Amino acid sequence: MGRLRNVAKTPLAMRTTHIDDFHYCCAEVFCALYAAFPVPYLLLVEDTTGPIKWDMTGLPDRRSQACFETFVWLAEHDLLRFRTLEPRNTGIEGAVLTQKAFVLLTSHITWTSGDMTSRIEALLEARRNRAYADLEMLINDIFRANCTWSAPVTAKPLPKSEPLEPVDS
Repeated sequence: MGRLRNVAKTPLAMRTTHIDDFHYCCAEVFCALYAAFPVPYLLLVEDTTGPIKWDMTGLPDRRSQACFETFVWLAEHDLLRFRTLEPRNTGIEGAVLTQKAFVLLTSHITWTSGDMTSRIEALLEARRNRAYADLEMLINDIFRANCTWSAPVTAKPLPKSEPLEPVDS
């Protein structure tokens, strides 16, 4: 019972770090594959999460493994295709957006301000401005639009965060 109390006292932001990482990884994958489209691309875990830290048994750290599993999850949900898995789950070779993913990314959204933009342009801007709340909202919007098990929902305007100073690339 003590464990449950500790979890309940844990701030929500600390409990959802893995979901934040998932959204970030999805955004990185979509942006990389869109930039390479239609040419197949080598998606490497370390390009998204940084160097993989291997434990003494040869297994990758949790974050790197979660990133790799995100690649696989996106493929299982028909958002990307790939030719082969890289050894030791370090990436996927020959990754390319599916037609469905391409259409979802190039479709337009409306911000609550009334501005319209494509989902991919919004993702690129959110990455550039380090607007992680926008990344989360956009990725969830893509997933909702990809759902085939629910009735279609008319997209509502999305609130947009104020940009932080962009990181020089």
